Amino acid sequence: MKRTIYILLLAVFGILSATAENNFIEKFANQKGVTYVNISKALLNMMPEGQIDAEGLNLKAVINELDRIQILTCEDNEALIPQMRKESIVFQKAPYEELMKVKDDGETVAFYVQPKTDKKIKELIMLVDDGDCGEFTVIRLLGDISITHLQELTKDAGL
Repeated sequence: MKRTIYILLLAVFGILSATAENNFIEKFANQKGVTYVNISKALLNMMPEGQIDAEGLNLKAVINELDRIQILTCEDNEALIPQMRKESIVFQKAPYEELMKVKDDGETVAFYVQPKTDKKIKELIMLVDDGDCGEFTVIRLLGDISITHLQELTKDAGL
């Protein structure tokens, strides 16, 4: 009986953590003053080969691994941006891991991942908080993303 209860608790916890980021996007996507972009796998697959190379970077390998790209941005909304900042804490907790955070001249850029296996990422989140300009942006990449492809991309970009 205890084993069944533990399995149910783990399943519920997994479902809740998987829907937390969806709830964040859904909550703010339809708010006035928020721009929301959702790019599906079907559209990503339609991109012509030549348009996927950006300044010598071959993005095709990474794009093939993506299921969806979601972008949520809010500008000059003094009521909504503090709420978005507060609720973005969902990305700072398990199952997410912080990769990097950069603070410069009032702007904070943070990268979080939800790992899938040792060499794959289920989700990559980028939070951009430009406190001085009153802008907050969330970029979410979902898929079965190879860490090797991301490393090659950042190496080629000189990062």
